Amino acid sequence: MTKNDSVTASMPRRAGGGRAAVLAAGLLLILQACAARQETPPPQAEPAPPPAPPPVAAPEVRSFEGRFFADAHEYPWSALGRVNRAGLGFCNGILIGPRQVLTQAQCLYARREGRWWQPGELHFLAAYQKDNYLADSKIAGFTAAPGYNPAAGATLVNLTNNWAVLELRDPIGLKTGWLGLQWNDAALSAQEAGESAVVLRAGYRADWPHAISLYFGCASASGGPADLCQATPTERALPPFVLSDGELRVVADHYLRTAAQGSALARLAALPQRGDRLGQAVPPSANSPVRRIPSVSAADLLQGLGYAADQDLGQAANRFRSDQGLAGRGPVDIALLAALLQAARSSTTR
Repeated sequence: MTKNDSVTASMPRRAGGGRAAVLAAGLLLILQACAARQETPPPQAEPAPPPAPPPVAAPEVRSFEGRFFADAHEYPWSALGRVNRAGLGFCNGILIGPRQVLTQAQCLYARREGRWWQPGELHFLAAYQKDNYLADSKIAGFTAAPGYNPAAGATLVNLTNNWAVLELRDPIGLKTGWLGLQWNDAALSAQEAGESAVVLRAGYRADWPHAISLYFGCASASGGPADLCQATPTERALPPFVLSDGELRVVADHYLRTAAQGSALARLAALPQRGDRLGQAVPPSANSPVRRIPSVSAADLLQGLGYAADQDLGQAANRFRSDQGLAGRGPVDIALLAALLQAARSSTTR
């Protein structure tokens, strides 16, 4: 083999090696690209939107059927009580001062015997509930309305001036609190029509003698149930009250018809008189066993209106306020109690 033949023979081998190098370099680039692609994190998927909160169920309202049992151990219901008469029945009485109890004059007359009951035969229980009372007192004396004559029967004077004031031996009103009075007039009627006042009847009935019954929305429709606000045959009608302006007051027309007639009552009970108002509401003293706010009654009403007051009374009250479009938040008070009774009355008349 000549020298040229040796060179020629070796050239193909060098050319083949170059192609292999090129192929190896290309393969290396491909592998590097694949590795780079593997090192790049995959794109993150968009997070799923949070699930929509379940809709808040509307309160399941039960009908109160115009009746509700209040807790007598909390104000203002604690100012109501029973005038017990020698074991022969009772009448409703209302504390209007530390020692003064307002009742009907006819309550204090023993008709069968044709005489007035004696003070020693009478006993007043306040904040009374299920054979448990928080305050009581014997009676020092009483005075009936001037001109009231029980022997005369249903005369105009008797019908329109049927009140008496008991003077207690002990100032139990400091424990229970007391109420003022208001006459029913055009202003009160307008408040009631505008739902800023609730008129109701309250007290102890012969059929429920151990609990304070409240009656609201009492006017019965034609063909409807009997009017629960009417007295039973063995008792007198329950006195009416009004809840407005953050206060419970006695509707005075149950005892005497006009504010002009109230002067004798104002003098006897030492009550200030201002237009259609007589006296004023005063809550129990700070160290009283009576609760100063109607939390139990409010919780019962909230529960009946579909709010879970047994879990958190404040939250239930605030939810009720929000649903009713009422301003304010915070603790239970008499203004909230009035709104709850208004809602309960609306559920009754639906």
